[in-house]
Amino acid sequence: MANKIRILIVDDVQEGREMLQRLLDFEPDMEVVGFATTGVEAIEKAQELKPDVILMDINMPDMDGITATERITALVPVSVVMISVQSDRDYMRRAMRVGAIDYLPKPPSADELYSTVRNAYARKPVPRKDEPKERQKIAGNGKLIVVYSPQGGSGVTTVAVNVAVGLMDEMHRTVLVDADVQFGDAAIHLAVDMERNILHLAKAANELDPELIDAVLVRHGSGLRVLTAPKSVLDALDSRDFNADTVEKIVRALLGQYAYVVVNTPTMIDPVTVRLFLLADLLLLVGVPTLPAARNIVEVMKLFDQSEEFNRDKIVFALNRIPTDRKSGAIEPEEIAKVLRLQIHAMIPSAEKQMMKSVNRGTPVIVEDNQSPGKELRQLVEVLRARLADNEEAVESVTAQPQKRGGFLSGLLGN
Repeated sequence: MANKIRILIVDDVQEGREMLQRLLDFEPDMEVVGFATTGVEAIEKAQELKPDVILMDINMPDMDGITATERITALVPVSVVMISVQSDRDYMRRAMRVGAIDYLPKPPSADELYSTVRNAYARKPVPRKDEPKERQKIAGNGKLIVVYSPQGGSGVTTVAVNVAVGLMDEMHRTVLVDADVQFGDAAIHLAVDMERNILHLAKAANELDPELIDAVLVRHGSGLRVLTAPKSVLDALDSRDFNADTVEKIVRALLGQYAYVVVNTPTMIDPVTVRLFLLADLLLLVGVPTLPAARNIVEVMKLFDQSEEFNRDKIVFALNRIPTDRKSGAIEPEEIAKVLRLQIHAMIPSAEKQMMKSVNRGTPVIVEDNQSPGKELRQLVEVLRARLADNEEAVESVTAQPQKRGGFLSGLLGN
């Protein structure tokens, strides 16, 4: 079978290696290409065999799996999945911070193993040798997507994280910027470190260069780069460098290096968010089907309509957290679209269980693109790509269409 997923198994226990091989041998799209029994041997085999996925045991005699993963991911474009009897979440986050894609309990179930390996393969990092060529190709031509909601609890960060991961591919290097400096948690969604963050670049905004930017950005296992918010709200409050001017300088510098810059924003409208609205190629407006959220979006749209600088046509509207139960009392999507005079480009169903698991594991749901809500988020990414390419026909083909139902929202909001 062509394009099999090539897998390297790293475990110092023979029974563990054999158990994984037996399970993987049942899958026609997977192939075990080698074994390693120590961390040092794993580094050598990774460079020699160039597998797509490494199943890495954490506890080994000469070098632990976290150290081996850090060294391997610095040398080889490979997806590493940690396997351990330890269930300490902080321990697993350490592994993901150094480049691991996911983790599995030991021993894993067959279904969990197969699903995790396929997801890891789908997120295999872009080879480092391609980066200079990509940078030359997109230099100065990046597109800015600002993700915003005027209603807290709308899932803005979840949408921003998944959109950024979905946009990232070999030809479109993508960076996610968390501009919610007080309470931004994009780093938590992706299980990446927050020591280097946006305040470091804000302080050096007049001296930005590719080398400095690369030193501050954090790399996610998908290949996505992340400019995180600070770890502490006190750091944000103490900073005098984070303002509309420094944020614009950071964004423009990133647009010179990346195909897509996705910015996660806070609910509050301040000089920074206003500047981002004006700079954006697309404003991804996120709403939820509740009366307070609809009212807040109405107010924001009034603000946009009063501005001569803001172009309403660059709005992409996503309705998030739509209950699957029509008797839930949520406002119907077509009522919201009518009142706001906005086309709904994506309708993302509520899926608390999947979202909670996604955040806790640092694995965006969009990698599960055949299931909801990953499927709908993937469709939203295609809408964004089509809009940026001025392909309205493609936009229509993937845009969600709410069904007509009776409603009362227009009367309540005076529209």
